[in-house]
Amino acid sequence: MSEELKQRVQREAVRLMDAGVAGQAFPGGVACVNWRDGDQVHSVEVASGRLRAGESEVRTTTPYDLASLTKPVVAMAALRLVAAGKLQLDVRTDSVVTDVRGGVGGTATLEALLTHRSGLADWGGLYLDVPHDPGTAAARRWILSEASRRPAENDPKGPLYSDLGYLIAGEVIARTAGEKLDRVVAKEITEPLGIGNEIFFPAALPPDRRAQIVREAAPTEWCEWRGRLIRGEVHDENSAAFGGVAGNAGLFGSARGVAVFGRASLDALLGRGTLLPQQLMESALKPRDPDDGATLRLGWDTKSAENSSAGRRMSSRSFGHLGFTGTSIWCDPERDLVIVLLTNRVHPSRANERIKGFRPGFHDGVIAALGK
Repeated sequence: MSEELKQRVQREAVRLMDAGVAGQAFPGGVACVNWRDGDQVHSVEVASGRLRAGESEVRTTTPYDLASLTKPVVAMAALRLVAAGKLQLDVRTDSVVTDVRGGVGGTATLEALLTHRSGLADWGGLYLDVPHDPGTAAARRWILSEASRRPAENDPKGPLYSDLGYLIAGEVIARTAGEKLDRVVAKEITEPLGIGNEIFFPAALPPDRRAQIVREAAPTEWCEWRGRLIRGEVHDENSAAFGGVAGNAGLFGSARGVAVFGRASLDALLGRGTLLPQQLMESALKPRDPDDGATLRLGWDTKSAENSSAGRRMSSRSFGHLGFTGTSIWCDPERDLVIVLLTNRVHPSRANERIKGFRPGFHDGVIAALGK
């Protein structure tokens, strides 16, 4: 039955992805459905569409800009350091990163940054004002300092999703570990899970490997600031100005690689595997303030009661994350299920928001095919 079920899931996933391409939700995309049946884990990968008009077809191994899916990976790396006694979540940010002193971000704890409760603004076009060459040490210091001084315009009730907070958090994690963030992510997440070649920061790769990624990756937008089509380098401008390795964005990956990470995170919550102790994963996903009704947790989002991108069929215990470029991951502990969807919906323009309608239908369709 398992092989028949896999074929049914694959047919439905392909049908849905082809419909997404035909409906111009994205030029192309890849998906991976990963579920456990007893002691066995099954996985189905599908690809549909083209990298962009007139180019080659998408393959299941095509790397996509993961955008904000970088956040849960970085957060889980931080929790691995916490589990090893090398990092404290209650550390005050400016005690580690002196560049953020004097700002809202400097007085926040690392946990406040990772749970979007720092009081920082959601975003800001810092890249437009950097008085130094992008990626230099001086540019990084300036961005950290400026990000720390961008409070939320209005006092939010509950958390406020903040790219700026995660940019600072990545630096706190790296400096505490005594290594660059790309190495922290590799040592704590991708290498232990065997996906070092499937999830990576292109900006940290050797020139020949980076050139290969530029050829293979799905393109995103034409960037006015950089004056070129973005391909094989981070779409997010602030991360690019920071050097392409940041806590908020910068990772690229394959659908299978992201699904392996999702499976490890889900297994940790269910008391399996070696990624994290179950208690620590449970703590990451618990509400910080049940009264505010917020869905944001440490490193992850959870399913909202209405209009969730996870769709209607995923359980209320589901956790996941979205990426601006058209990426997503959702994990359902009740169904022991991980669904990853990677697209370049921002190509040729971020004005295309059809992905919002596609995502929940895709999840519902796949789960229906699974009979879950």
